[in-house]
Amino acid sequence: MEKRTYPLRHAIPGTETVVTAFHFGPAQSSRKIYIQASLHADELPGSLVAHHLFERLERLEAQGRVQAQIVLVPMCNPLGLRQNLFYGHIGRFDFATGQNYNRLRSIRLFDWALERLLEQGFEPGDDAALNVRTIRSALQQAIAAFEPQTSVEALHAVLVGLAVDADLVLDLHCDNHAVLHLYTLPQLWQAFEPMARHLGSECQILAEDSQSASFDESLSTPWLRLQRHWPEAAIPLACHSATVELRGERDLSHAWAQQDADALLQYLHQLGDVQLPDHAVRKAPELARAPHPLQGMQYVNAPMPGIVVYHVQAGDWVQCGQPLADVVDPVSQEQRTVLSPIEGVVFATSGQRFVHPENKLMSISGAKDIGNASLSP
Repeated sequence: MEKRTYPLRHAIPGTETVVTAFHFGPAQSSRKIYIQASLHADELPGSLVAHHLFERLERLEAQGRVQAQIVLVPMCNPLGLRQNLFYGHIGRFDFATGQNYNRLRSIRLFDWALERLLEQGFEPGDDAALNVRTIRSALQQAIAAFEPQTSVEALHAVLVGLAVDADLVLDLHCDNHAVLHLYTLPQLWQAFEPMARHLGSECQILAEDSQSASFDESLSTPWLRLQRHWPEAAIPLACHSATVELRGERDLSHAWAQQDADALLQYLHQLGDVQLPDHAVRKAPELARAPHPLQGMQYVNAPMPGIVVYHVQAGDWVQCGQPLADVVDPVSQEQRTVLSPIEGVVFATSGQRFVHPENKLMSISGAKDIGNASLSP
């Protein structure tokens, strides 16, 4: 294992802010795995999973059982880690700009790489391996040439630089109160289906473009767009990336983290990136629930200010018109019952107990496309 630090640009004078990454496995391996945790810095279950992954990977590497390059970044957002307000840690948005740390709108890998490839006279053919090498080189050059203008952009440049040439990218997050769920492209579902089974993921949400510029999509969708730009060429989807939501932010225990770390290692074993001892290999359980389209997801907002009392919890399957929660105003004595707008699984609920009309109460994933094609800002 090799520990490396990557300084961020635009640090406050007299200080240094770094991203710390741990590199496992043979550097000459043709396979690279990138796993990061807590891009929203107050979502810590992934960082605890990374802690247990670190311990397991160290042992496996000492036994010669790590075949791929594996880059592990246990706390990938040092900017958000230091944001505390009135004893509360707020790591989802940058205090200075209000930017969501998982919105990489300044990183336009497809545009930059395509421009470079065209300038170089790239004409992809039937040699998929050569095409992948050439495209990855263009992607690496593109992110290396990026000039960040803010601290958040500097963070994104470092993280994307670490992940841009990876075959597999896992971005570990969590929600407020939630069951384990994941997001990825429809074209990548078959590749991630075994991981979903090992993790026991209860909700799988698929979209080609969530319109959110999330970290995982910033790395996977350039390959899809390049594939469509040159439809006759052999251009595979060479970066399999996904966002894994590890339940709720309070679901923080060694038991959960060890279970999730083991599930990820089972998946990496199945891919051939690590070699677990025979006695440690487990068969993946049945898939908890078939994938749903992002276009079938519905956010449910509060209808008025008041105290919210939930009738359902994360993991419940609800019917259209079913009561979900009451919002109570004890001053006016008004009470409104919130009904489910669709049939589907409640995969996350809010941690707030006094709500305003702009507050999201819960997220429901349905099997039917109802035209909702984006995530929250």
